Amino acid sequence: MQDFNSFVGDKSNENQNFKTVSDIANKFNGKSGSDILKAIYKEAEKGKKNGTLSNGDLDKFALTLSPFLDDKKKKILSKLIEELKKI
Repeated sequence: MQDFNSFVGDKSNENQNFKTVSDIANKFNGKSGSDILKAIYKEAEKGKKNGTLSNGDLDKFALTLSPFLDDKKKKILSKLIEELKKI
């Protein structure tokens, strides 16, 4: 998975955000939702432990990804982000 700092929750970067999300979606095409969540968790956990990922970065990631998700997946993402913030 790509590093979380590439996600920017800023409307001025909407086209770049779409490209980034599209690139990641293509990378995980055919993978199960569980596999994708595991990849997100693993990368975020690594970043939190080595100090390169902040809670603010997690919020930006969620803000960027949310428009591409349905309500059920938004809830799952929200729970994942809250869990990662505890690391």
